[in-house]
Amino acid sequence: MKTIAIYNMKGGVGKTTTAVNLSYLAARSRLRVLLWDLDPQAASTFTFRIQPHVSGFGKRSLENSEALSAAIKETDYENLYLLPADFAYHKLDRLLSSLGNPARVLTSLLGTIGNDFDIVILDCPAGFSRLAKAVLAAADVIVAPTIPTVLSLRMAAELVRQAERIRSRAALSVVFNMVDRRKALHRQACELAAQHPAIFFRAEIPYASVVEQMAARRAPTAVYGAQTPAAAAFSQIWVELQSRLRREDDEGKERRSPAALDAIESVIARLEATERPLSVPIVSDASESSHAHDDGSVVHRFDTDQRDLEQRGHALELHERENGGFVVLARTDVIRSEARRAEAQIDRSWTVQILAGKMSPLDALERRIRSPLPRVVELVREAAHERRLRRVETFRIQKAAPAETAPDRAIVPLSRAAG
Repeated sequence: MKTIAIYNMKGGVGKTTTAVNLSYLAARSRLRVLLWDLDPQAASTFTFRIQPHVSGFGKRSLENSEALSAAIKETDYENLYLLPADFAYHKLDRLLSSLGNPARVLTSLLGTIGNDFDIVILDCPAGFSRLAKAVLAAADVIVAPTIPTVLSLRMAAELVRQAERIRSRAALSVVFNMVDRRKALHRQACELAAQHPAIFFRAEIPYASVVEQMAARRAPTAVYGAQTPAAAAFSQIWVELQSRLRREDDEGKERRSPAALDAIESVIARLEATERPLSVPIVSDASESSHAHDDGSVVHRFDTDQRDLEQRGHALELHERENGGFVVLARTDVIRSEARRAEAQIDRSWTVQILAGKMSPLDALERRIRSPLPRVVELVREAAHERRLRRVETFRIQKAAPAETAPDRAIVPLSRAAG
């Protein structure tokens, strides 16, 4: 028996939609499936036209599972069964806590209740609680429906951090939901996610009225809209999910949280650069005091809250080059020598940490250069006064035009690059 939890700490991202459709598709593929609606709001229970009630639910139900087992209902679909929600589930946290180890209790319950099934799918409520921790510990796979925006992805990243804190061995997969490819941000998020196929599903669920009709029609999307792109997307996700389950069997349970977090934070960092207004400075190629790489790079500038670096004529930048490289650059206008700038190439993992605020770009520069440090690095460090460095500006460097067609350009100091 495999346990698949449909979970995201953020609400309104399509957890129930995903749970209902995947459980239906799993049952249609001749697997015996139990969908457990853990959300007191009972959306999955409502969709399958079943009364949201578990007779006698309480602490004893979690100890011996008899009441829960007796509450399992057949749905209108072959091989698909539902353990309905109950409003009393809002007490689950307190009840699980009273029994000692919530993860052990839930794992034991799933082993008993799910004994007659091939797959148990958990439709989990939003938020983070003892129940959520127990789910992260007990599940084989976590499927996190996520809207392709920075805020929604940040919650998916936090989910991974929580999984890492409890040393969860559940494999995490993110599926983009409510995707509107007319929006540039959604398109870019999907394109960036495609670079991390081990974490993000290739298929994406579109923002479509046929999906929203599920509650009104009280049936899975594939039942009433079998020929729609949304139904096709759910089918593709189920195919991918089966592949991931087989991979779990072949490779065994290994903690993959660090890799998942790197992938999600990498997507977030690139999207944040897109969401910020990009100013395009005019740069002269005649001076070393202008931007270092006139190649279409995206530049993230860092400073203290008091703008100490800018006030003292220094700059600290992270360049994301078009060729995929990442460079940390420190520059100063205070000294007039070849030593007025220092730079070092860094890898993607450090870049993600810097953009996520977990590593100072100055620390990265010093660790790459090591001693003896150039004078410019010492000056930037002194100017920062050990204050926290944060990203204060993001802009793109305009590509240089061919020499025969390039217009005359003036030097724009970095401190005025934002316009």
